[in-house]
Amino acid sequence: MKKILLFAAISLPFSISAEIAIQDGYEIQGRIFSVKTAKKYSSVEGCSKYALTKSKVQGFTFDKASQKCTLFKKVRGLKPDSGSVSGTK
Repeated sequence: MKKILLFAAISLPFSISAEIAIQDGYEIQGRIFSVKTAKKYSSVEGCSKYALTKSKVQGFTFDKASQKCTLFKKVRGLKPDSGSVSGTK
């Protein structure tokens, strides 16, 4: 049982990067699903993990300055923004 849990914990970070394409220096333009400001979402990793748990979410933008995680249910495009990191499914 411990081996199974250890395998799941080790393989989880690799599945995240495989399911979301991360792009530094861009923000998403689209329809907002929700905006998260809690500490557990105040990193690119926390924001992307949360985005993966929501089936209706197509992408996210993490604002580095405000540490705000914005989830999008519809992605219309990407806009260059050096203060943001975005990811799309």
